[in-house]
Amino acid sequence: MQMKPLLESSRQQTRYNKTTSLFVAAQTYRILGVVFLWGVYQGILHPAFGIPAGIGDTLIGLTAIPFAYFLWKGFSWSKYAVIVWSVLGIADLINAISLGLLTSESGRSAMTTFPWILIPTVGVPLALALHGITLYRLRNIESPPFQ
Repeated sequence: MQMKPLLESSRQQTRYNKTTSLFVAAQTYRILGVVFLWGVYQGILHPAFGIPAGIGDTLIGLTAIPFAYFLWKGFSWSKYAVIVWSVLGIADLINAISLGLLTSESGRSAMTTFPWILIPTVGVPLALALHGITLYRLRNIESPPFQ
């Protein structure tokens, strides 16, 4: 019994890569992480939380389009680069959540008021879902051998 590859034709593989790259590009909204830096500047957020969260989110958002482009074009190394990028994005989210909890003063935090509450209730789950979907889809992308 011969097993068929998950994606038989090169055309199917290309379409699959392009769809996966759109999930990567969707992370561009994380550029809005610059509001954490603004919150620190305004004295609304604790610097130990706002600076790493703001820089991490902004960097992930800024690099989303280049990494999506690399995957879209099908470079041999793009799958591995996007895996590393996605893991770093998840690590940034975990770091931000941890620092947010550690720096909040006995439950009193700007992150519990509107519009800040939208970040942990909508933004973080959306980013985690997009990273999870991306990593799941990357399992089925064939990478040509390095040359």
